[in-house]
Formats: sequence, C-alpha cells, structure tokens
Amino acid sequence: MEIDTDEKEVSLLDLLLVVAENLKLLILGPVVFGLLALAIGYALPQSFTSQAILALPTPTPTPTPTPTQAPTQTPTQAAAMMISPVVLDPVIGSLKLSAGRPIEVARMGLAKQIKAVVGKDGLLRLDVTANSPLEAQVLANAVIDTWLKSTVPGEQDRVDLEKRLAYAKVALASTSRLLERLMAEGAANLNQPLTRGEAGTSLMAVGELQSRYFSEVLTIPRTLQGLSGDVVKQPPTLPTEPVAPKKSLIAVLAALASGFALLLWVFIRRAWKNAAQDPQAAEKQVRLRAAVGLKGSPPN
Repeated sequence: MEIDTDEKEVSLLDLLLVVAENLKLLILGPVVFGLLALAIGYALPQSFTSQAILALPTPTPTPTPTPTQAPTQTPTQAAAMMISPVVLDPVIGSLKLSAGRPIEVARMGLAKQIKAVVGKDGLLRLDVTANSPLEAQVLANAVIDTWLKSTVPGEQDRVDLEKRLAYAKVALASTSRLLERLMAEGAANLNQPLTRGEAGTSLMAVGELQSRYFSEVLTIPRTLQGLSGDVVKQPPTLPTEPVAPKKSLIAVLAALASGFALLLWVFIRRAWKNAAQDPQAAEKQVRLRAAVGLKGSPPN
C-alpha cells in the first residue's frame, strides 16, 4: 500500500513538474489563440436577424362545409409555404437575389436565411437573417408580402367561389323571405295547437339555412381576397445587434481548445522523452519513426 501511494505521489509530482516547466507556454498559448480568434471574428461578415410575428385566423367550424370554399391555411402550413418555391422564387426575382446563379442554388441559399416556427401559442414566428439590418428587414417584408399574395385563390377556384357567392346571395334573399312568411303564418295560427310544432320545426330549419347562406356571403369575399396584412401582429423588426459571429464565444472556445491541445502536446512530448530512456521503448520509437517516414534518432 505504501508503494502504491508513493507511486501515485510521484506521478502527481511529475504532472505538476511538467505543467510548471511549460507554464508560460500553457498561459501565453491560449491567450494568443484567443486573441487571434477574436480578430478573425471581427473580420468575418456579420449577420442580423429581423423578427416578425403572425397570427392566422382560426377557421370557424360549420355543420355543412362548402366544398368550393378554399380552406384557410393553418400556421404550420403557412410556415411550410414561406420556405417553398411558391414564395421563394418570386422573392428572388423581385429582389434580384440570384446574381447569375441557377434558381435552385439561389432558392436553397434563401431558404437557409428564413426560419418559420409555430409556437405552442399558435403564433407563427418568422426570423430572416441577412448581412445588414435593413437587408434583413426588407427580405422579411418581401417574404410576408409574397406569402400573402399566394393565399389568393387561383383562377378556377375564383370562378367557383364567385358562382357560389352569387348563388348564396340569391338563396339568402329567398330564405329570408320564406322565414318572414313562416313567422307571419305562425303568428296568425298561434291558437292552433296541432300545427304549432310543425311551424316551429319549419322555422328552425329555415333559420339554420339562412345562417349558412349568410355566413357564406360574408366569408367568400374574404376568401377571394386572400389573407390581409392584419395577420401580421408584429411587423419585421430592424435589428440593431448582430446575431453572428459571436466573437466572445469564439475567442473563449479557441482559448480553451488551444489550452487543452498544448497541455496534451506537453505531456506527449514528456512521455516520448521518458520512453527514450527505456531500451525496449526506444526501439519501438525508432520503428515508429521509420514507419511514418521520419529519419534520425528519437529526441533525448
């Protein structure tokens, strides 16, 4: 037990001795590498992120949905559309972002700058990154405007919706007149108990039909126009601080990594020198140097 304790103490003293002998290197090395990384961080192009928040309307459930009415996009669908070619290609064309590159390459590059995430609160958060604050804000506005235009129905859907709207207006007028007549007849026949229930049932059915047509008369015009800018609860911001590169973090990581590498190199060098004193280990060193193409004798 005393021998093991002595060996551990000697090993620990050896480690401390190695660190003490190379203390200047282990201190100045990380400092130099950290300052160098900090300088590189200042030289790298900066990135700024413009943020926007959108709240999409929740579709109102109806007992009998209209088959020709275009469904409202969910926040998840809207987030997917914002990084799809339907939105990206017009943005690239309007802002001239291709710079002579193929449209596929420009589209992939622009998609990396856009991040659309739906939170647990149902809000869609859009982050757009660019090399300058104004560029990030302009790009975010272009993405939102192009996406809003994409919510406008296509030509065939527009024709179907317009037909449905015309029919709903005529049907609403007819059901309103019918409802008024039934209400008048019900008031006139109020003293007839045998027909009171039938009249009540008819009034309820016609009233539900009137509500359905009235809802279509209100919602179809909004569907024809697509989503409006009212869904943008927070317009794209003008960032003031860069999000990358994080110069201080780069410098700290570079200093830590270089310090660890230097410490490892110091121990390996000392172990190599110690191994050279052992004949068997020295022979292995010679063979190792020969295998990697190094000439000369191992360092003493």
